[in-house]
Amino acid sequence: MGILDRIERGLDRGVTSVFSPGRGQLKPLDLAQGLKRECDDQIQVLDRTRTLAPNVYTIYLHSQDFERFNSWQDTLIDELQRVLMEHAEKQRYMFVGGVHVDLAADDEVRAGRFETESRTERGSVAPATGAARSESGGSPIVEIDGQQYLLTGPVTVIGRGGDADIILEDTGVSRHHLELRTDPTPAANQPGGAGALVATDLGSTNGTFVDGERISTPVTLQDRSLIKVGRTRLTVLLPAAGPVSW
Repeated sequence: MGILDRIERGLDRGVTSVFSPGRGQLKPLDLAQGLKRECDDQIQVLDRTRTLAPNVYTIYLHSQDFERFNSWQDTLIDELQRVLMEHAEKQRYMFVGGVHVDLAADDEVRAGRFETESRTERGSVAPATGAARSESGGSPIVEIDGQQYLLTGPVTVIGRGGDADIILEDTGVSRHHLELRTDPTPAANQPGGAGALVATDLGSTNGTFVDGERISTPVTLQDRSLIKVGRTRLTVLLPAAGPVSW
Protein backbone atom coordinates (compact mmCIF):
# COMPACT_ATOMS: atom_id res chain seq x y z
CA MET A 1 0.00 0.00 0.00
CA GLY A 2 1.43 3.43 -0.99
CA ILE A 3 1.72 6.37 1.38
CA LEU A 4 -1.14 8.22 -0.32
CA ASP A 5 -3.38 5.20 0.18
CA ARG A 6 -2.44 5.28 3.85
CA ILE A 7 -3.41 8.93 4.02
CA GLU A 8 -6.80 8.14 2.47
CA ARG A 9 -7.47 5.29 4.90
CA GLY A 10 -6.00 7.09 7.88
CA LEU A 11 -8.13 10.24 7.82
CA ASP A 12 -10.03 9.32 10.97
CA ARG A 13 -7.12 7.75 12.83
CA GLY A 14 -4.98 10.79 13.62
CA VAL A 15 -1.48 11.88 12.83
CA THR A 16 0.26 8.57 13.61
CA SER A 17 -1.73 6.67 10.98
CA VAL A 18 -1.68 9.46 8.43
CA PHE A 19 2.08 9.77 8.68
CA SER A 20 2.81 6.04 8.49
CA PRO A 21 6.27 5.55 6.98
CA GLY A 22 6.60 4.65 3.32
CA ARG A 23 9.65 3.23 1.55
CA GLY A 24 11.99 4.77 -0.99
CA GLN A 25 10.07 8.02 -1.41
CA LEU A 26 9.66 11.35 0.31
CA LYS A 27 7.10 10.83 3.07
CA PRO A 28 4.64 13.15 4.83
CA LEU A 29 6.51 12.39 8.06
CA ASP A 30 9.64 13.91 6.48
CA LEU A 31 7.71 17.09 5.70
CA ALA A 32 6.32 17.25 9.23
CA GLN A 33 9.76 16.90 10.78
CA GLY A 34 11.14 19.52 8.41
CA LEU A 35 8.44 21.99 9.39
CA LYS A 36 9.15 21.47 13.08
CA ARG A 37 12.85 22.13 12.46
CA GLU A 38 12.01 25.26 10.48
CA CYS A 39 9.75 26.43 13.30
CA ASP A 40 12.47 25.88 15.93
CA ASP A 41 15.13 27.57 13.80
CA GLN A 42 13.08 30.73 13.18
CA ILE A 43 11.67 31.47 16.64
CA GLN A 44 12.05 34.94 18.17
CA VAL A 45 12.41 35.29 21.93
CA LEU A 46 10.35 38.34 22.89
CA ASP A 47 10.93 38.21 26.62
CA ARG A 48 11.43 35.73 29.45
CA THR A 49 8.03 34.09 29.00
CA ARG A 50 7.13 34.68 25.33
CA THR A 51 8.63 33.04 22.26
CA LEU A 52 7.19 33.89 18.85
CA ALA A 53 7.12 31.25 16.10
CA PRO A 54 6.45 31.81 12.37
CA ASN A 55 2.87 31.06 11.38
CA VAL A 56 3.15 30.86 7.55
CA TYR A 57 5.18 28.07 5.95
CA THR A 58 5.95 27.02 2.37
CA ILE A 59 7.36 23.61 1.41
CA TYR A 60 9.14 23.53 -1.98
CA LEU A 61 9.12 20.18 -3.77
CA HIS A 62 10.40 18.86 -7.08
CA SER A 63 7.47 18.71 -9.51
CA GLN A 64 7.55 14.90 -9.43
CA ASP A 65 7.02 14.88 -5.65
CA PHE A 66 4.57 17.77 -5.83
CA GLU A 67 2.37 15.85 -8.25
CA ARG A 68 2.51 12.75 -6.08
CA PHE A 69 1.20 14.70 -3.08
CA ASN A 70 -1.10 17.03 -5.02
CA SER A 71 -4.19 14.79 -5.06
CA TRP A 72 -4.13 14.71 -1.25
CA GLN A 73 -2.86 18.22 -0.69
CA ASP A 74 -5.81 19.45 1.41
CA THR A 75 -5.62 16.46 3.76
CA LEU A 76 -1.84 16.66 4.00
CA ILE A 77 -1.87 20.40 4.73
CA ASP A 78 -4.49 19.96 7.46
CA GLU A 79 -2.30 17.34 9.14
CA LEU A 80 0.88 19.38 8.78
CA GLN A 81 -0.81 22.42 10.31
CA ARG A 82 -2.03 20.30 13.19
CA VAL A 83 1.48 18.94 13.78
CA LEU A 84 2.87 22.48 13.87
CA MET A 85 0.24 23.64 16.36
CA GLU A 86 0.86 20.65 18.63
CA HIS A 87 4.62 21.24 18.43
CA ALA A 88 4.20 24.92 19.30
CA GLU A 89 1.97 24.01 22.23
CA LYS A 90 4.58 21.60 23.63
CA GLN A 91 7.36 24.15 23.20
CA ARG A 92 5.19 27.01 24.53
CA TYR A 93 5.63 29.04 21.35
CA MET A 94 3.02 31.60 20.40
CA PHE A 95 1.65 32.71 17.03
CA VAL A 96 0.32 36.13 16.04
CA GLY A 97 -1.94 34.82 13.28
CA GLY A 98 -3.46 31.66 11.87
CA VAL A 99 -1.10 28.80 10.94
CA HIS A 100 -0.87 28.17 7.19
CA VAL A 101 1.16 25.61 5.23
CA ASP A 102 1.46 25.63 1.44
CA LEU A 103 3.12 23.24 -1.02
CA ALA A 104 4.87 24.63 -4.10
CA ALA A 105 6.59 23.01 -7.07
CA ASP A 106 10.21 24.03 -7.70
CA ASP A 107 12.45 21.94 -9.97
CA GLU A 108 15.56 23.54 -8.48
CA VAL A 109 14.84 21.22 -5.55
CA ARG A 110 16.12 17.69 -6.13
CA ALA A 111 13.56 14.87 -6.40
CA GLY A 112 13.11 13.20 -3.04
CA ARG A 113 14.21 16.36 -1.22
CA PHE A 114 12.38 19.48 -0.07
CA GLU A 115 13.11 22.97 1.20
CA THR A 116 11.15 25.03 3.72
CA GLU A 117 10.56 28.74 4.13
CA SER A 118 8.64 30.54 6.87
CA ARG A 119 7.55 33.99 7.92
CA THR A 120 5.47 35.72 10.53
CA GLU A 121 2.27 37.18 9.12
CA ARG A 122 0.44 39.22 11.69
CA GLY A 123 -3.28 38.65 12.06
CA SER A 124 -5.60 40.41 14.49
CA VAL A 125 -3.42 39.83 17.54
CA ALA A 126 0.08 40.69 18.72
CA PRO A 127 2.14 39.56 21.70
CA ALA A 128 1.32 41.95 24.54
CA THR A 129 4.91 42.93 25.33
CA GLY A 130 5.65 46.16 27.16
CA ALA A 131 6.45 47.95 23.89
CA ALA A 132 3.29 46.69 22.22
CA ARG A 133 1.14 47.84 25.15
CA SER A 134 2.68 51.30 25.12
CA GLU A 135 1.89 51.64 21.40
CA SER A 136 -1.51 49.99 21.55
CA GLY A 137 -3.59 53.14 21.94
CA GLY A 138 -5.80 51.40 24.49
CA SER A 139 -6.38 48.16 22.56
CA PRO A 140 -7.97 45.33 24.57
CA ILE A 141 -5.85 42.47 25.85
CA VAL A 142 -6.84 38.82 26.34
CA GLU A 143 -4.90 36.76 28.86
CA ILE A 144 -4.80 32.96 28.46
CA ASP A 145 -2.73 30.69 30.71
CA GLY A 146 -0.41 33.55 31.63
CA GLN A 147 0.12 34.71 28.03
CA GLN A 148 -1.30 38.05 26.94
CA TYR A 149 -2.51 38.87 23.44
CA LEU A 150 -3.07 42.42 22.24
CA LEU A 151 -6.17 42.66 20.03
CA THR A 152 -4.91 44.86 17.21
CA GLY A 153 -7.68 44.26 14.68
CA PRO A 154 -11.40 45.00 14.73
CA VAL A 155 -12.31 41.27 14.81
CA THR A 156 -10.48 38.44 16.57
CA VAL A 157 -11.57 34.82 16.09
CA ILE A 158 -10.66 32.34 18.83
CA GLY A 159 -10.83 28.58 18.25
CA ARG A 160 -9.05 25.31 17.60
CA GLY A 161 -8.74 25.76 13.84
CA GLY A 162 -5.42 26.65 12.27
CA ASP A 163 -6.91 29.77 10.69
CA ALA A 164 -8.11 31.24 14.01
CA ASP A 165 -6.41 34.42 15.20
CA ILE A 166 -5.83 32.88 18.64
CA ILE A 167 -5.46 29.10 18.45
CA LEU A 168 -6.45 27.00 21.46
CA GLU A 169 -5.28 23.39 21.80
CA ASP A 170 -8.42 22.32 23.64
CA THR A 171 -10.62 19.50 22.33
CA GLY A 172 -13.64 21.15 23.96
CA VAL A 173 -13.20 24.19 21.73
CA SER A 174 -14.71 24.39 18.23
CA ARG A 175 -12.58 25.31 15.22
CA HIS A 176 -14.20 28.75 15.14
CA HIS A 177 -15.59 29.11 18.64
CA LEU A 178 -15.70 32.76 19.69
CA GLU A 179 -15.50 36.18 18.07
CA LEU A 180 -14.31 39.30 19.87
CA ARG A 181 -15.27 42.44 18.00
CA THR A 182 -14.21 45.98 18.83
CA ASP A 183 -17.13 48.38 18.53
CA PRO A 184 -15.84 51.94 18.01
CA THR A 185 -19.04 53.32 19.54
CA PRO A 186 -18.23 54.57 23.07
CA ALA A 187 -19.40 52.06 25.67
CA ALA A 188 -21.39 53.19 28.69
CA ASN A 189 -19.29 51.00 31.00
CA GLN A 190 -15.95 52.41 29.78
CA PRO A 191 -14.64 55.68 31.22
CA GLY A 192 -13.18 58.13 28.78
CA GLY A 193 -15.45 57.13 25.92
CA ALA A 194 -13.52 53.99 24.99
CA GLY A 195 -15.13 51.62 22.52
CA ALA A 196 -16.79 48.40 23.61
CA LEU A 197 -15.47 44.86 23.17
CA VAL A 198 -18.26 42.48 22.18
CA ALA A 199 -18.14 38.67 22.51
CA THR A 200 -20.19 36.46 20.16
CA ASP A 201 -20.38 32.67 20.24
CA LEU A 202 -19.92 31.33 16.70
CA GLY A 203 -22.31 28.40 17.03
CA SER A 204 -19.83 26.36 19.04
CA THR A 205 -20.64 22.85 20.22
CA ASN A 206 -19.95 23.42 23.91
CA GLY A 207 -20.89 27.07 24.19
CA THR A 208 -19.24 30.20 25.54
CA PHE A 209 -19.60 31.39 29.13
CA VAL A 210 -19.03 35.00 30.19
CA ASP A 211 -18.73 35.60 33.92
CA GLY A 212 -20.42 32.25 34.55
CA GLU A 213 -23.37 32.74 32.17
CA ARG A 214 -23.72 30.93 28.85
CA ILE A 215 -24.25 33.50 26.10
CA SER A 216 -26.65 33.10 23.19
CA THR A 217 -26.45 36.66 21.85
CA PRO A 218 -23.56 39.16 21.58
CA VAL A 219 -22.41 40.41 24.99
CA THR A 220 -20.48 43.60 25.79
CA LEU A 221 -17.51 42.71 27.97
CA GLN A 222 -16.26 44.58 30.99
CA ASP A 223 -12.73 44.96 32.29
CA ARG A 224 -11.65 41.67 33.92
CA SER A 225 -14.55 39.74 32.37
CA LEU A 226 -13.86 36.00 32.55
CA ILE A 227 -14.66 33.95 29.44
CA LYS A 228 -14.74 30.14 29.50
CA VAL A 229 -14.56 28.06 26.30
CA GLY A 230 -14.07 24.31 26.65
CA ARG A 231 -11.58 23.90 29.50
CA THR A 232 -9.85 27.20 28.71
CA ARG A 233 -10.34 30.44 30.64
CA LEU A 234 -9.67 33.86 29.14
CA THR A 235 -9.46 37.13 31.05
CA VAL A 236 -10.29 40.37 29.25
CA LEU A 237 -8.22 43.42 30.15
CA LEU A 238 -9.46 46.82 29.01
CA PRO A 239 -6.67 49.31 29.77
CA ALA A 240 -8.96 52.30 29.13
CA ALA A 241 -11.03 51.27 32.12
CA GLY A 242 -8.24 52.27 34.47
CA PRO A 243 -4.68 51.42 35.52
CA VAL A 244 -3.75 47.79 35.05
CA SER A 245 -0.96 46.16 37.04
CA TRP A 246 1.32 44.33 34.61
